[in-house]
Amino acid sequence: MPLDIRSTLDEMAFGISQKENVDAFIVKQRMVSKVNMLLEEKAIYLVENMAILIEKSVQQNETIDDKNVTKEFLTFLVNLYY
Repeated sequence: MPLDIRSTLDEMAFGISQKENVDAFIVKQRMVSKVNMLLEEKAIYLVENMAILIEKSVQQNETIDDKNVTKEFLTFLVNLYY
């Protein structure tokens, strides 16, 4: 997985840990475990959609939040963290 995508997922995990008031390591560990178990097509889906979000953030100066993510991808991300 590309470094920029791993970094963004890591930052999201940290944000979730702050919001949910849980240890960031636990959230990150859970996310890594679930990412490692993804089927190949789901891993590709994750990488492609994260790349789109990062592109919007860097090139178009958009924030990465739930307003810039499709409901399907948002649900997918939530399932990685919870």
